[in-house]
Amino acid sequence: MKEIIKSPYMILLFFAIKLVVYYQLINVDISDITFILVSVMALGLIFLSFIRSRLKRKNIIFLVVYSLLSLLMFADTMYYNYYNQTVSIKQLWQAANVAAVPESFVATLIPASFLLFADIPFIYYYFKKLLKQDSNRTGWSYKRELKYLAISFVGLFLLLVVNPFDSKAIDKVNSVEFFSNHVNDIYNAIADNIVTEEVPEEQVLDTVKEVTPQVSGLKYKNIGEGKNLIVLQVEALQNFVIGAQYNGQVITPNLNAFLQKDTLYYDRYYTNIGKGNTADAEFSTLNSLYPVIDRECYTLYQNNTFNGLPWLLRDKGYDTLAIHGYKGEFWNREAAYPGQGFENFYSMEDLDQSDIIGLGISDKSMFRQAADILSKEEKPFFSFIISLTSHHPFVIEDKDVTLQLKEEDKNTKFGSYLKTVRYFDEAFGEFLQELKDAGLYDNTVIALYGDHHGLNLNMDNNKEMMENYLGRAYDYDEMLRIPLMIHVPGSGVKETISTTGGQIDFLPTIANIMGLEFNQPYILGQDLSNAKDGFVAFTAYLFEGSFIHNDTMFEISREGVFDGSRAWKIGTDEPVDASVYEEDYNKAITIKKTSEEILNQDLISNYIHREPVAEDNLENQ
Repeated sequence: MKEIIKSPYMILLFFAIKLVVYYQLINVDISDITFILVSVMALGLIFLSFIRSRLKRKNIIFLVVYSLLSLLMFADTMYYNYYNQTVSIKQLWQAANVAAVPESFVATLIPASFLLFADIPFIYYYFKKLLKQDSNRTGWSYKRELKYLAISFVGLFLLLVVNPFDSKAIDKVNSVEFFSNHVNDIYNAIADNIVTEEVPEEQVLDTVKEVTPQVSGLKYKNIGEGKNLIVLQVEALQNFVIGAQYNGQVITPNLNAFLQKDTLYYDRYYTNIGKGNTADAEFSTLNSLYPVIDRECYTLYQNNTFNGLPWLLRDKGYDTLAIHGYKGEFWNREAAYPGQGFENFYSMEDLDQSDIIGLGISDKSMFRQAADILSKEEKPFFSFIISLTSHHPFVIEDKDVTLQLKEEDKNTKFGSYLKTVRYFDEAFGEFLQELKDAGLYDNTVIALYGDHHGLNLNMDNNKEMMENYLGRAYDYDEMLRIPLMIHVPGSGVKETISTTGGQIDFLPTIANIMGLEFNQPYILGQDLSNAKDGFVAFTAYLFEGSFIHNDTMFEISREGVFDGSRAWKIGTDEPVDASVYEEDYNKAITIKKTSEEILNQDLISNYIHREPVAEDNLENQ
């Protein structure tokens, strides 16, 4: 027994216990012991290599390496808790943006994740013991163990990475097991930078025609032509609050009233954001292209040529401006907006900051200042405005709260979310009145949509509380569902349109209303006012290949195989056979890859020619 306690197996035992905690936190079925065995073998190879190495201070170096592995596990659990995916090396560049919202960062922590650091002192203790044994040559002889372990692990690892039999079981291990998952991620990141095989543009164009619906129709065509346009992206606005009551109170009275006249309401509308969250929501909205999983598009494709909504309206003589109550550099907006077609950008640095709620300037203050800015515009304008107060983790002071919570909902994310949504609704009502007072309302089309979800079903007790509130299942179809409203004063239109769509569809939908024509073919969405067949693919929170097609939602398994995937009917939550949706799955994969090819090759530049736009050309007033 004494020899066992001093043996390397104690380190492996502690690590195996750590793996049980880790895999439980990222929702992996630990009954499949393969994952743990592969991980334990990998660590065994690492620490035996250290023991046999000639490094000085090898105990300290091993401690640093092991601590870094623990930190990566910790990051995986946090990332999985929010995004339903483990972290990728490509997303490490986003650390600065995450750190800029510390309250939201802290809110994603799971207390059990700190157990991943608990074994470090014990591992260090036993490792030092092993080093002493090895130096005295009286204990274990590691040379043979290291050779056999190295041969076994290299053979296993090559089998996993190369996967010569195209085995689904190996794919499953690669996508979940700690070491192979991250090594594959690093390998793929390097390979993507070294080997870039471009798809010929003719093939991209053919694919666009194949996967993008060709919608034709005159419904609502040009009803907003010549009017000003305000597009309002609302932080974390989910659809379930529209028309809803809570504790005897209407949650969004101003939004509800907004829908009653001259408004088109798209109630089967979904967020299709990537890891850039809010920034990807606006990128997809303005350009009808899908974001990528690696990083926010405003950074990756800052120097690309675009011809989205700001440019289309600018070419028709509109002033184009964006307004946001946070820092201009956040998500690289300040640098990216000139290429998007915005002539002016008013960020926190350019606005009165006397009223701060949570992350930045309060919605009420920001809207008042926006109305004042717009009142000074002398020609038709397009204003893109981003709200902020309802940002996770939904911090708001009592003096700003008007929604009365039930006792059991106080100090919960669910209750806090409802309070901030009510605050936004009040701010929006005041904004409409300010536009009327400035004489702008009657000649301005106002479009409003949510950027992404507020209540993540995998965090806190959101799923349980939402199901108690809704009286039905709270799944991804409800979590990712956001409202889209387009208000055209004086038009007399009023309709609820239930064609399934997403932010990818906003540009062709608003272009039809505003009388805009496209002069390049890379538009991947469709006009929801005239479309009958609705389809949207997802990038974040669900794995690549997940989609909604009309009234069916499909979630691909985390291993990317149909075994373990699921599908259900929206509205009834009735499970359906996921295996019959392979064609739609392939369509989701194809359209996402096509969008990425358009961005990576900057294909829009083949149709649109402009002088390079420098960041300095963007006027901050």
